[in-house]
Amino acid sequence: MITKQKPFYLSLLSAVLLTGCASGPSSHSYIGENTKAPLIAEQYQADTAKETTALTNNTVSLDGLHKNTNAELLTAINQALSNNHSIIEQRAIQTQALQRSIITAADQGLNLNLNSNNSLKTTGASSASSSSFDLALNGSWQFDIWGELNAQSKASQYALAQANANLKQAQQQLIGDITNAWYQLIYEQNRTNLILEQQQNSGHQLQAIESSYRQGLSDIGDVYLARANLDSAKSRSSIGAQTLSTAARKLQLLLGKYPNGSLRINGQLPSLDNNFSLGVPANLLKNRADINSSWLAVLAQDASVASHYAKQFPSFTLSGALSLSTAKLSDLFAQNLAWSLLANISQSVFDNGAKKANYQLSKALLIEREQEYLQVLQHAFSEIETLIEAQSAIQEQWHLNAQVLKNSKLSLDQISAQYQNGIANYQQVLNLQQQLFDDQKNQLSLTWQKIQNRIELLHALGNPTATNQSTESK
Repeated sequence: MITKQKPFYLSLLSAVLLTGCASGPSSHSYIGENTKAPLIAEQYQADTAKETTALTNNTVSLDGLHKNTNAELLTAINQALSNNHSIIEQRAIQTQALQRSIITAADQGLNLNLNSNNSLKTTGASSASSSSFDLALNGSWQFDIWGELNAQSKASQYALAQANANLKQAQQQLIGDITNAWYQLIYEQNRTNLILEQQQNSGHQLQAIESSYRQGLSDIGDVYLARANLDSAKSRSSIGAQTLSTAARKLQLLLGKYPNGSLRINGQLPSLDNNFSLGVPANLLKNRADINSSWLAVLAQDASVASHYAKQFPSFTLSGALSLSTAKLSDLFAQNLAWSLLANISQSVFDNGAKKANYQLSKALLIEREQEYLQVLQHAFSEIETLIEAQSAIQEQWHLNAQVLKNSKLSLDQISAQYQNGIANYQQVLNLQQQLFDDQKNQLSLTWQKIQNRIELLHALGNPTATNQSTESK
């Protein structure tokens, strides 16, 4: 009996040796040297299950400016992270990737199936019947000689990590968008208040000019100028109200609320401190979720290339079965156990070049993913450089306009006193009032631009850790 089974044992021994000694394609990377130079695949071999749980159950403690002092804003952000449609969609995609990785990992182990058959037969010539009871345990195990299953498992794990990165990117983007829209609404409220204040002031001036004209102290031209100034102020107020409603709707949509445009916020624009470090360019490779996602797509496709390469070689499967069969159910486990063991080697002889074409296709897709990654990387550096330059320019403009605003106030005070004494005309007063109004709007706009630039810069840097998160002066 041992002699008859020797060919089977030789096949089994050969398969085990091949499994342990073969250097399959899964251990070889097909990524170009220029692409993988900044990164190594090992740093992405993280515990994806733990990261999935963290992303699903996290609570945000910092807003898009990396401040934690605005409790109302943080509450709104956390509610949006639970209700936003895009985030819910990304979580569903992440769950799909997680289940695919579980399914792929299951294919590498031993597969067992338990089958039970009960039958009752009769014949037409006789009323006698016969019964049979069968119980069989079937198992199969595919030897991963060429690394095909290992490469597929790696690809699914990288796909899961990519889904995690995409979810993280979507969450960070939503945090930045809500913070941006929140302070934009406050900016529009302040701007609208400034316009209404200017309109109210213009109305008071018109009343004063008309009273002075009736007393014969002012010219009719001053009355016409004051009326035109009030009409212009009313027009600006109408436009400002529409802009304010648009900003409110933008924030309401992000928060998952009905966009009726009636939302208003009690608060002021925060002043900003340079309480964060730009870091070094290499930090982007770890901090930016979109770069991680693009790189993980490269790694997943690289593993897919290895899998398609291995499919061109023979596959070896070991299968076996244990079975019991009897005519009486009570005697089922009293019978002798039958067993079988089969080693199977299969190789496609002629497939019209399909496997080779799939391998070449996967290599071409890998090149595509590499170029996409390099473009994302270059775009990130360009984006940060642009935002840093803009930050310096806005800061300089803000300081210069602050000085201009101060001089405009002094000039208006002086010309107003001269007008009351009959030295200056009303046109000069109106011109300086308009100049002061424009300077006030510019200063408010530059303050808002500073906040907007900071939100975008922090997001572009991959949200580095702030060194002083609790400082927020008004």
